[in-house]
Amino acid sequence: MNIGSKIQQDILKFMEQQRRPVSTREICLAIGRAWHSIQNHCLRLQLAGEVNGFRVGNMNLWELRKRGKR
Repeated sequence: MNIGSKIQQDILKFMEQQRRPVSTREICLAIGRAWHSIQNHCLRLQLAGEVNGFRVGNMNLWELRKRGKR
């Protein structure tokens, strides 16, 4: 397993435990990676259809995509 897929697994595992959308900063503090790395991998997960991303003010928020919706 390469480091990129490990980071993406850590992001998804963290997001599964959350009840609300989480910011890039919250994710990076929880899994101990750099903000830019988390942002990059969240964008990749969004392109893969795993998460939804949106902006509120100047924050990027992420949530798991609901099952059955695309």
